[in-house]
Amino acid sequence: MNELLSQMLLPDGKTHSLSIAISARSGSGKTTLISRLVQDASQLEEFENTRFIYVSVKMESLFGNVEPINDLNKLGKWISKNRVGVYYPPDPENYEASVDALIEMVFDMANRNEEANFCLIIDDCNILDGFDNRGNPSSSMKKAIIAGRSLGIKMIPVTHRLANLPRLFNGNLSGLILMNMNNMDSEYANRIFGMDFENLIMELDDYKWAYVDLISESVHRFNPIKV
Repeated sequence: MNELLSQMLLPDGKTHSLSIAISARSGSGKTTLISRLVQDASQLEEFENTRFIYVSVKMESLFGNVEPINDLNKLGKWISKNRVGVYYPPDPENYEASVDALIEMVFDMANRNEEANFCLIIDDCNILDGFDNRGNPSSSMKKAIIAGRSLGIKMIPVTHRLANLPRLFNGNLSGLILMNMNNMDSEYANRIFGMDFENLIMELDDYKWAYVDLISESVHRFNPIKV
C-alpha cells in the first residue's frame, strides 16, 4: 500500500507524479477517503518534505485538529511550518479566483524552497468556470496541470464526473481514484483512457473505492476505509 500511496500522492517528479483525478458522486465518502489517504501518507518517510493542501468551497474537512484557514497569507505561513493545511475560500462566489491565487502562491513557495513539494487537492472542481471536457481552464490551472510536476507540485482535482475533466487533463494524468460513479462515465473512460470501467463502476458501492494506474493500466480495488 505504501508504494500505491506514493503513486497517488507523492510529487517526486517521476512518472507517477503527474496529476491524478478523484471522481465520486456526492455522499460517496470521498472527503473521508481523502483525509485518510493524506493522514497515512504523511506518516511515511517518502513524504517527509511534502505539504498537503486541501481546498473546500463547501467548507467540509475531516482533517482532525487542522484548523481551516480562509486567508491565503495565513495559509502560506501555516503550510511553511506544518505538513497539512485546509483552505476555505473566503468568497464561494469567486471560487476560481481563490483557487488561482492559491496555485500562484504554491508555485512561488516551490520556487523559493527546492526541498519542499506540494500536493494540492481541490474539491468540487466541477463548479469552476471552464472546468469541463469542452471548457477552457484558467491559466493558473493550466500551469499547475502542465508545469507542476517539474516543480514538485501535484494537482489533484476532485469532481463528481470523469466527464467533467477538461481535455487538457487527458494526457497529463497518471492515475484515478474512483468511488461511486455515474454509469455514463464508463463510455468516457473507454474513449479517453482506453480502459473498460463498466464492471468496475458496478462494484463501487457501499464506500468501496479503486485506484486506477493509468501508466500501467492496472486497477487496484479496496474495501471501505475504517473510520
